[in-house]
Amino acid sequence: MNRQSRNFEYDVCLSFAGEDRRFVNEVASLAKSAGIRVFYDLYEEADLWGKDLYEHLDEVYKNSAQYCVMFISSYYAKKLWTNHERKSAQERAFKENSDYILPARFDDTVVPGLRDTVGYIDLRGKTPAELVDIIAIKIGPKIRAEYVPPEPNLLYEELGIEDEEEQESVYSTAMHFLHSAKRLSHDERVVVFNIFLHGCPGELPENIHININLLSRITGMKKAKVLRILKDVSCLNFLSAMRVDDENSEYLEKKEMLVFKWCDYSFAETGNATEIVNAMVILAVQCYCEEQVLKALCELNFSHLADATSDDPYEH
Repeated sequence: MNRQSRNFEYDVCLSFAGEDRRFVNEVASLAKSAGIRVFYDLYEEADLWGKDLYEHLDEVYKNSAQYCVMFISSYYAKKLWTNHERKSAQERAFKENSDYILPARFDDTVVPGLRDTVGYIDLRGKTPAELVDIIAIKIGPKIRAEYVPPEPNLLYEELGIEDEEEQESVYSTAMHFLHSAKRLSHDERVVVFNIFLHGCPGELPENIHININLLSRITGMKKAKVLRILKDVSCLNFLSAMRVDDENSEYLEKKEMLVFKWCDYSFAETGNATEIVNAMVILAVQCYCEEQVLKALCELNFSHLADATSDDPYEH
């Protein structure tokens, strides 16, 4: 598979020595604000906690990012962990015969396996902001599939959340939803997102609900297939139930109403995170025409959750 067409977890991973953290920290912060998904150790503390770092970092630097920015210095060449990261990155670059490693030099230190002929950025003449601009150009424009921006400020605004800790919790839930949604088949995504697009949000934060016959018509699937899909996705915490809505039963037949919610059990005791997913979909509706919104959602393109990426052109 062509690297440009792969959906990496990160756009870039950063490999650096602790002595150079001050510069790298600013690069990571600016990159994150620009919508670049960056692997930076301080952003991953909770995820790294308790893991076998030798194995995990090998996976990250070999397979998880589109590019590896290697911050070379006299300190970098001496560290055990940076050498481990470097060897993993070099293995990937060798196998792909590609420009996966992007050297950024603080000085002229020789790094084993990195040829003098490899193009690099001289940081002695660059600010962190200038380096981030170059990284963004290198990454280039691309389809934002399976993507949640690292700073979804528009999602926070939609939910009315200003507290930083609450924002971190919402971001974590948005990422957990993305990971769950990745495991859905195309038909399953069609059913789930049509519930949010056309269902009634009147009972939020508890649930979204929709007439099952209406959902069948919207999706073009038979009712039995819709119900089978909803049963199958329950293992991914997409939970549903049927109830009878007899509010207008004096004039109309009783309606079979589907009640639907998505739970993230790391978010709260109840786990109910349906309101967050609904806000993600609301922002999609505002950013795309009706013809494109379902396609964008089924491709898990949530670039519209942040100012930095909401203007990205939608391509297909």
